[in-house]
Amino acid sequence: MRTFKELFRAIDGDGDARHKLRSFNISQRLDGKAKSVKLLAESLGFSVRAMELPRGMAGRLVRDAFSDNGFEIQVNQSYSVQSQRWAVLHEMGHFFRKHVDRSDYLAADMFLDRSSEAFYVDQKEEVEANEFAAVVLYGDGALEAAKSLHGANTTKLAKVFGVSEKSIEYALKKFT
Repeated sequence: MRTFKELFRAIDGDGDARHKLRSFNISQRLDGKAKSVKLLAESLGFSVRAMELPRGMAGRLVRDAFSDNGFEIQVNQSYSVQSQRWAVLHEMGHFFRKHVDRSDYLAADMFLDRSSEAFYVDQKEEVEANEFAAVVLYGDGALEAAKSLHGANTTKLAKVFGVSEKSIEYALKKFT
């Protein structure tokens, strides 16, 4: 998946959610900084909280009856800001790709335990969540536009998108 057209076919979302995701992609910089994925997530009804999580767990999606959409995204506070940004988008991908049951906000938590041997069972869902995050950040020409300004300089591109250089290296292979 590389475009919003493909993403929108794959996700269940109302027009408002689609508009917010697309608007984030079109204008990712604000005042010289990468736009906040936390504010994006909150505008889509998630609560977002940085906290201590088990080693190896970048983030998780848990039920939260008090958030607007019934879910909270928790990110590992010991991880870099770049990793936390990716984790927020990744966990949003699980929500929008319907990897969680959204029918009962008071049901038991479902979260992705990536600690030690207990890696999430369905690798397909992990790939889909990463694809979601990648399209929101880099899709529909966003990476090409940044590359036209900064070349293939991974350090500069990572700063533009607020992600790690490793993420940019992957995106350059996938999106250009």
